Amino acid sequence: MLNKNYAHGKWWGEEVTLSKQLFERQRLSLGSEYRDNFEQNQGNYDVQPFNQYFKDVRSSTIASVYAQDEIHLAKDFLLNLGLRYDHYSTFGGTTNPRAALIYSPRQTSIVKFLYGQAFRPPNFFELYYAAPGNEPNPSLQPETVRTMELVWEQYFANHFRMMVSGFYYPIHGLISERVDPANGNAFYTNAGTLDIRGLDFDFRRKLVWGMEGAVSYTFQDLNNQSTRMPVVNSPKHLGQASLSVPIIKQRLFASMDNQYLDKRVTLLGQVTGAYDITNFTLFSRNVSKGWEASATLYNLFNQIYSDPAGAGLAQDVIRQDGRNFHIKIGYRF
Repeated sequence: MLNKNYAHGKWWGEEVTLSKQLFERQRLSLGSEYRDNFEQNQGNYDVQPFNQYFKDVRSSTIASVYAQDEIHLAKDFLLNLGLRYDHYSTFGGTTNPRAALIYSPRQTSIVKFLYGQAFRPPNFFELYYAAPGNEPNPSLQPETVRTMELVWEQYFANHFRMMVSGFYYPIHGLISERVDPANGNAFYTNAGTLDIRGLDFDFRRKLVWGMEGAVSYTFQDLNNQSTRMPVVNSPKHLGQASLSVPIIKQRLFASMDNQYLDKRVTLLGQVTGAYDITNFTLFSRNVSKGWEASATLYNLFNQIYSDPAGAGLAQDVIRQDGRNFHIKIGYRF
């Protein structure tokens, strides 16, 4: 029996931003945004013979206002303050501030302290999906996160840049799938608190004649404060290295990037192996006015690797694609 899910969406929106230099050291920006999702329909049915199990026809609106103030406190200090209010017709309003204090003691050194609050609204699948084996939860609330980062950027001679940052992201009201023990149906609820701590290291060099190289490494530690269980699909170590070399002056380039992902825990408590994937790309710039082209070989060495599967699937892990390619031709006008 072939069973299908569908989701159809149509929307329109507008955004207006005003910015003005108030004094020599201050710039204020104000804005508003509106989005009307006038079609948000979803459903589930058997194809042949046709049998409709679930049909949901809805719409929603989002209205937002925001402000940002950029203040030069002194020659070496910049303070950036922002505030945004969003109102969703599905769950109500949410207010989120952000702030950045940037210190530049020298032209080649920058230290930043960044703070922000953000949210992820529940989507209509999580709110209203009610096909057999599933329950809706219209009272679902958004996930919320606070972000705190301390960043040091250092520029050296010969076009070399180093960046080191430490971060802490506590997430509350995590939207998670659960099973109702009374009937075995799956539903989404706000359950759990997640703490993310880590360090980022990034090194880049760009030469005048077009060669670019970069190496980055991230260590992250995720803790589920509610269950104290290992967090699913969460690698501790991530690495990336890339190199781009011009082949024909500044028109044709070859690039290679390597991505490393550490082992991860699955929903069933098993562990997927770490993997290392290499991609190779040829791309053009300014070959002809407006035209651009690229060709990429993904998973160049045809590595076999898998990612943890999500809830509701029969598999615990899903094998990913082997070697594959992508060709792109574009024209800008």
